[in-house]
Amino acid sequence: MRVRPGHLPQTNRGSVSIGRSQTSQSVIFPAPKGGLVTSADMASQAPGSATVLTNFLPTLAGCKIRGGSRKVGLAADGGAIRSAFKYKFGNNEKLFMATATAIYNMTAPAAPPATTAAAVSGLAGGDWCAFQHTTAGGSFLVCLNGADTRRIYDGTAWTTTPTITFPDATAMAELNYGWLFKNREFFLKNATLDAYYLPVNAIGGAAAVFPLGGVMKKGGSLITGFSWSLESGDGLSDLCVFVSTEGEIAVYAGSDPSSASDFALKGVYQIGKPLGKNAWIRVGGDVLIATSDGLTPMSQVFQRDRQALSQVSISRPIEDDWRQAANATGSGWTIKPWAEQNLVFVAFPDNSVVSDKTFVLNVLSGRWATISNWRASCFETLQGGLFFGSRDGYCWQGDTGGTDDGLTFAASYLSQFTPAGQFGQRTAATMAHMYLRAKTRPKVQLFARADFDRTTPPFDRVTEGDIASPEWDVGLWDVARWDGVSQALRYDFRQNVRASGDMLAVGCVITSGGAVKLDIEVDLATLQVAAGEASA
Repeated sequence: MRVRPGHLPQTNRGSVSIGRSQTSQSVIFPAPKGGLVTSADMASQAPGSATVLTNFLPTLAGCKIRGGSRKVGLAADGGAIRSAFKYKFGNNEKLFMATATAIYNMTAPAAPPATTAAAVSGLAGGDWCAFQHTTAGGSFLVCLNGADTRRIYDGTAWTTTPTITFPDATAMAELNYGWLFKNREFFLKNATLDAYYLPVNAIGGAAAVFPLGGVMKKGGSLITGFSWSLESGDGLSDLCVFVSTEGEIAVYAGSDPSSASDFALKGVYQIGKPLGKNAWIRVGGDVLIATSDGLTPMSQVFQRDRQALSQVSISRPIEDDWRQAANATGSGWTIKPWAEQNLVFVAFPDNSVVSDKTFVLNVLSGRWATISNWRASCFETLQGGLFFGSRDGYCWQGDTGGTDDGLTFAASYLSQFTPAGQFGQRTAATMAHMYLRAKTRPKVQLFARADFDRTTPPFDRVTEGDIASPEWDVGLWDVARWDGVSQALRYDFRQNVRASGDMLAVGCVITSGGAVKLDIEVDLATLQVAAGEASA
């Protein structure tokens, strides 16, 4: 028997190879204008979204790295900061933070490690609600915590007067929440469905009860309330809103709660369970309430049932992360807008399931990101700056400098996952190419990931901002390079990467560690991809 040599398949153009040859192509990933999206399934990955966006702030153009933070004050009792609030009347602006036993004036505190003495001490609770009421007698910050007698700050000193008398056995220390509606103070009481109110423009005196036990059919207790303006067709209509722990919302219209004909119930609506008495904010003409179902707009409550509300939730892009945090923590969330930067910060109690995380929302774009390494329990603003309280008694200033109190921090971005070819066709990423906008060239680690692997690599090369800033009134005299660049430039980076799978993503890590805040924004990126055999 004679063995003949094998022959390659022939065509009229000559020999052809057996099997599929690899082809290389470039896959484009737009700038992450869509912000963080963690709720999309494999087939719904939207171009321009991010599966990881940590220590970047969402912008209209994509995202920019956050600034650092620094300790600016330390509570004398060393307890965890539970709440933050401010007083502002004319040019008089004060920042206060509270622990479980005291209230501290953190407007100009002693520099740590020196401690700041308490402005109000001997307290039994630190979960404060605060609202400001301006009358002919002045402007007053009214504070309630459900454990201590109501405290009032008049711009100079704290007081417990004037007192309030009640028609029942209620004590002032039982009031845990309050708000202003048509120049009338409303209050909520611990673990009841009763509200109380004072006469118009009064900050003390005889209070009347406003029971809602017959209105809230699911029981529970009242947790929060607020005023809200609704367009009714013939102009804005001011409404008074009561919210229960079970997610029932009772909406009233009118001015005088003592008159059933004047103060009329407009309806009772259902949302998810609220996540805290201070877990709502006013944004434009709407009110956003943090619930177990998401960040719910009041404007949609009248139009949809609870199941449909999740479809229009502001937190829909991060629904999976939101629900995980809500299930792990329950109540105790706080929300604070930073109007100067069009950002909203969502803080919740630290827990073993979701730790060291703050949600950040850009209210102009509706896009999300997360912050780590701050461990913030509450936020407040002062003179345009951002401040937050921590669980070890410190008052911090945020988004300032390039380090977290001298320690470096990493900002990580990972794009959406996308198939380079058809689903089921495995591909391999070999080269990443990314554009960044910055005033000076940063140090960047590019990487690729496959099949929803969201891990980010460590990167120890530190980028330090240019302390010799050429900007007027920012740069140091005799140090700054006044002929330097003051506008962001576009830098491109190419690095070898390795990832193989059905779906690929590209990302970057930047480590901030200088004295000044970085000014880096993520732009367009591409992956060079080689397609191989179809997966089994």
